[in-house]
Amino acid sequence: MTVSGDGSPLPTGASPNGKPACKCHENGIYNCHCARYYSDATADWGYDSYRECYYFGHTYYQHVVSTNGHDLPLHVSISRASETDFTLSMKDMDRLRKALKEHGLDWEIDNAVYDSGHDATGIYEYLMEDDITPIIALNPRSGTYPSPTGTALKVNENGVPICPGGMLMRRMGLDPNRHRVYYGCPVKRSTHRKDQGHIYINHIDECPNGVLCQPDTKHGPVVYTKTTDDSRLYPPVPRASPKYKKLMNLRSGCERSNSMKKNTYRLGDRPCRSATHFLVRLYLVSIIEHAKAWLAEDRKQLGDDPVALIHARAA
Repeated sequence: MTVSGDGSPLPTGASPNGKPACKCHENGIYNCHCARYYSDATADWGYDSYRECYYFGHTYYQHVVSTNGHDLPLHVSISRASETDFTLSMKDMDRLRKALKEHGLDWEIDNAVYDSGHDATGIYEYLMEDDITPIIALNPRSGTYPSPTGTALKVNENGVPICPGGMLMRRMGLDPNRHRVYYGCPVKRSTHRKDQGHIYINHIDECPNGVLCQPDTKHGPVVYTKTTDDSRLYPPVPRASPKYKKLMNLRSGCERSNSMKKNTYRLGDRPCRSATHFLVRLYLVSIIEHAKAWLAEDRKQLGDDPVALIHARAA
């Protein structure tokens, strides 16, 4: 599976000031330090980066898989508002994988897609240690220009090596065991000929130097970058590659699921006063999202006959 994750704020209906347990107010004392009752004891203050404001309540995090036009929540966690996506994402990922194992589901997570709020070396290393490919947008506030690594002498802002002629080198493949991404000469490219099959053609006219650096080799010069030197700036899937862009587009599925929970089912318009109450409602809405996907798939096969749909779902 390719899963995407994102968090969203949940303001509570409880007051951050609580309710006084004393009767000082009745006696004309309005600024007392007596004990107070808090109806939502686990809520605290957090920052909503989308609305650029502080709020009092909780934050929830979910992992979603997008397939066949459906955005299906796999796992939902809830925490205090002060906890960021950086820590909550890996907690929810760990709980998701444990839940899959406990329920005997032989599902493998190949890729995990996140926004720039998850751009931290610890998350890359955590995922890669479990053979999950991190697809994470680069946060410009954390530095964007990588230094050369491996055998590459010069790289661009995306960590792609630059050949002696000044061209971006051609990505050849990844060696996951040695944590290396290999690049070859950009003017030596594979082509298909009916009588010869796949062969490599040298396009010397495209080289700024007008000459091959290694004319006797098929791919050379060949260099590599090491993902273990800086997994954040040298991820297994380069950010400039078509594969990265294709996988990153799947992250919108998590945003659509968040929007459905908070706008379509108005989760945020009826504030709760308990994290448990919030979590129950989150799971109920997630069940509805799955049910809508089941109904849509049944309609593709059985049409809109309500009797046939009921019998098919009962079976």
